[in-house]
Amino acid sequence: MKKLLRRLFLLVAALGLSAAALWGYMRYIEPKWIQICELEIAADFPGDMRVVAFGDTHIGLGNDVEEMEKLAERINELKPDVVLFLGDLFDDFSKYEGDTAAACAALAGIEARAKLAVRGNHDIGGGAEWVYPQLIADCGFTLLENADVWLHNGLHVVGAADYVYYTPNVQGFMTDGFDLLIAHEPDVADFVTGAELQLSGHSHGGQVYIPFLLDRILPKGSQQYYRGYYEKDDGGVVYVNRGIGMSLLPVRLFSRPEITLVTIRGEE
Repeated sequence: MKKLLRRLFLLVAALGLSAAALWGYMRYIEPKWIQICELEIAADFPGDMRVVAFGDTHIGLGNDVEEMEKLAERINELKPDVVLFLGDLFDDFSKYEGDTAAACAALAGIEARAKLAVRGNHDIGGGAEWVYPQLIADCGFTLLENADVWLHNGLHVVGAADYVYYTPNVQGFMTDGFDLLIAHEPDVADFVTGAELQLSGHSHGGQVYIPFLLDRILPKGSQQYYRGYYEKDDGGVVYVNRGIGMSLLPVRLFSRPEITLVTIRGEE
C-alpha cells in the first residue's frame, strides 16, 4: 500500500511539474521567441525589394514598450526597403494603462523608405476606432484603408479596410502589374482577385496551435487561410503572418511570433 501511494504521489508530482513547465514555456518563452520567416516572389518591376511585414502586436497584453523597442531593433537588422504593419496595434486601447506615446515612439524607430499600415479589428473596438489613425501616424506609418500607393520603384501596394467591422473594397485597385495587397483578415482573399501577393495577420497562426481545436480557436476572417503560405486558383499567393502579440490570454504554443521578410525579385 505504501509503495502504491508513493508511486501515485510521484505521478501526481511529475504531472504537476510538467504542467508548470508547459505553462512557463507558453507564457514566458515562446511569446518572446520571434521567428524570421522568409518568402521570395518574382515581380515585373526593375530591381529587388526587401519587404518586412509584421502585425498583431496587441500592446498591453504581454507586450509593451520594451518589447516594441526590441521588435524595432530586429526589424532594422533586416534592412528593409518597405515595412508593412498588418493591424491590431493595441489589444484593448480603452484598458491600456501604459505609456502610449512611448509605445508608438518605439515603433517609430523602425527605419525604412516606406512604412505602410492597415487597420485590424482591435484597432476599431476598445475605443481605438477614432484614435488609431493618429496612433499609427505617431508610429511613423501611413494608413491605407481601401486605398493604394505606388512606391519609389513601381511597387503597387493596396490596403484593405478591416473585414470584421468594415467592408474591404479593393478590387478596383488591381492592375495588370504586380499588386501587393495588405489586409488584416486573410479571408479577404476569397473575394479579391488579381493580387500577386496578399499579406495578412489576424489569426496568430492559431496562437495555441492544436489542430483539432482550430475551428474553435480561429477568429472570423481567418477560417480559410490562417497560417503560412497558400496558392490561389488565380495564381496569387496569400501569406499569413503569425503576429507578434497575443489575444485573450498572454500565451503561445507551437505558434511562435513572426516577422516575415519578403524578397521581391524584380527584373534585371
